[in-house]
Amino acid sequence: MKKKYRIGEVAKIKDIDAQTLRYYDKLGLLSPEIIDKTNGYRYYSIEQFMDVDCIKFFRMIGFSLKEMKEFKEITDIDESLNILKSKKDIFKEEIRRKQAILKNMEIIIQGIEDKRNLYKINGSNIEIKECEDIYGVIGECKTANDWFEFEKKLGELTKRYPKYSEIGHNKDILLIYNYDFLNRTNQEEMEFAEKILLPIDKNFMEDENVEKYPLGKCLVAYHKGSHKSEGDLFKRIVEFISDNRINIRGDIVITTIIDEFIINNPDEFLIEIKVPII
Repeated sequence: MKKKYRIGEVAKIKDIDAQTLRYYDKLGLLSPEIIDKTNGYRYYSIEQFMDVDCIKFFRMIGFSLKEMKEFKEITDIDESLNILKSKKDIFKEEIRRKQAILKNMEIIIQGIEDKRNLYKINGSNIEIKECEDIYGVIGECKTANDWFEFEKKLGELTKRYPKYSEIGHNKDILLIYNYDFLNRTNQEEMEFAEKILLPIDKNFMEDENVEKYPLGKCLVAYHKGSHKSEGDLFKRIVEFISDNRINIRGDIVITTIIDEFIINNPDEFLIEIKVPII
């Protein structure tokens, strides 16, 4: 068995970049310990392969290079254990956060697929359906500043609940308008919703920020295309309401299923409109 290894050999065997090993050497974190007396070349010993594994492990659980170097200098077992336990807690929190993001990603993907399939089946037909109530955080958002304040509120909730990840902010938000919105044709007038609602897991519905938004029986329709052409669907909904002598109950909920967050093509946008009725 070989007793000494060049930097390139160690890099290849341990699947690590040779330049990274040189940087570790420069920092004094891991330096070749064998010096050839005949040519002055430096080599790594077989025992140092374990040191490479340790560094890779510590990097994986969140140690900085500075922290690793300091950790190597600790001689007290209790101090070492306390540091490892602290890193374990941080690592567990990071896993929890990523699991929450993964859950949101799954919800987003499933929601897009479900609504896209519904649109393929129903097109932009107007239907009457029973819809589940929504639990969420509602914000008054009639101006740009209102939106800004609500974003600040969501940022605070993100720290408290796994459900409120940034990825959720972009896709779970529902826009709430009053009935007059259906009669608007000027795009500038549609810029800001009366309210916005961020749905939240029912496990948190006792929180003071969470409100129940009842839907019940609704007119449901989908629009595919640019936001500029949404007005045609709104007109058809108004005509449907008038022709069928339907009474409106509550506000209109508009959910953006596909927009620039998902695809860079305004003609591929997809929205869902729910109008609560009696």
